[in-house]
Amino acid sequence: MSLQTRSSFPGGAINAHIAAELLEIAMKSVVFQQLGEKAKMPAGEGITFQFNRYDRLALPRATLTEGSPPSSTNMSLSTVSASADQWGAYVALSDVAVLTIQHPLLAVAVQLLGYQAAELVDREIIKTLLGGTSVTYGGTATSRAGLTTASTDSLADRVAQKVVAHLKTRGAHPYEGSHYVGVIDPAMEQDVSQNANNSFTLAAAYSNAKLLFNGEVGMWRGVRWMVSNFIPSLSGIAAPSYSTPAGGTFAAADYRIVVEYISILTGFVEKVTDVATATTFAASDKLTFTAPSDTNYVYKAYIGLAAGGVTGPFYQAVETTLGTAEIPAATAVEFLDPPTSGALGTIPPAVSKEVHFGWVFGKQAYCVIDLQNLQTFVSEPKATTVDPLVQQRTVGYKMMWKSVIQNNDFLERIEVLSEFE
Repeated sequence: MSLQTRSSFPGGAINAHIAAELLEIAMKSVVFQQLGEKAKMPAGEGITFQFNRYDRLALPRATLTEGSPPSSTNMSLSTVSASADQWGAYVALSDVAVLTIQHPLLAVAVQLLGYQAAELVDREIIKTLLGGTSVTYGGTATSRAGLTTASTDSLADRVAQKVVAHLKTRGAHPYEGSHYVGVIDPAMEQDVSQNANNSFTLAAAYSNAKLLFNGEVGMWRGVRWMVSNFIPSLSGIAAPSYSTPAGGTFAAADYRIVVEYISILTGFVEKVTDVATATTFAASDKLTFTAPSDTNYVYKAYIGLAAGGVTGPFYQAVETTLGTAEIPAATAVEFLDPPTSGALGTIPPAVSKEVHFGWVFGKQAYCVIDLQNLQTFVSEPKATTVDPLVQQRTVGYKMMWKSVIQNNDFLERIEVLSEFE
């Protein structure tokens, strides 16, 4: 436990004329929890939730023969399962800090933890959705690395039309009425506005007739669009310098190496190193390099055979000391073995390009499963055997839940560049 004392808040404790009003923290728009199907898992039935779906019956391909019954048609059942994870956090404050800092620290802690919990849920949903298999790219690109020119590879009318066409072709049910629902980031929103699109209807024009979603900005091509500034973007950057000295078990082959930059603040992967150039290993070599020095990130390394191409697969490498844990900035690392299974790495964009993500959903595209609803805790100012003099106060929360894609056919991820980065 990291106890925050009076000295942790020097501005509020020492300055005689500090402003009573706190500065606003950056506001993040969290919208994804509201769009997922909701499921409640009863207590006492384990942590795994299973959805069942009967598949469509194949159509007959031949006419009936008089007097001869045809073969029976078999029904098939598809299942989707997810195991709930427990999350939580708390803040510990000393009694002196609560007493002497002019800001109401307990109330501030409650507010900040509320923001954190909401962003945590949306982050985990977004990470689930990034694993979706149906993607539409901007312009004429057919891959993430093919997005190279913002003026042609941004969110344009044709991209929205393709997304809707794909969902309708796959039989995705509308989310509401006859409309799908989509989420984009602020840069993508401005790309749409720049196109002076006559088919885009502002939400204000129909707000009296429809109950608006949180963050909803308008309707376009049969989709009700929302904007979230919490969606991460992904940048491609140059690879660090790798060394391949003797002392490992790598085969004599060419490998591609991916290093992910994971934000300390949000936990999203925000940058990925280039894999266009393969690294050559001799028999019994190992991999060594020093992690980038930017302390705003922690890092993970992934390796794949060059023959797999720039889209991998790249599996997480096991560091000799850290294992699969996150690598701190400026840390020298060593990998003795090429991974052949495990967690998959992020496919990188082109170098110096920033890819923006959005989604369009039909009904039952994904689900948010609750096993334990959000619970909050504020310690009482009472003496205990652990804190006999009531010198600490804590504020925290916990919850147990999971997000899961119910049907990949009912959602489409959009990957584009933007002219408004």
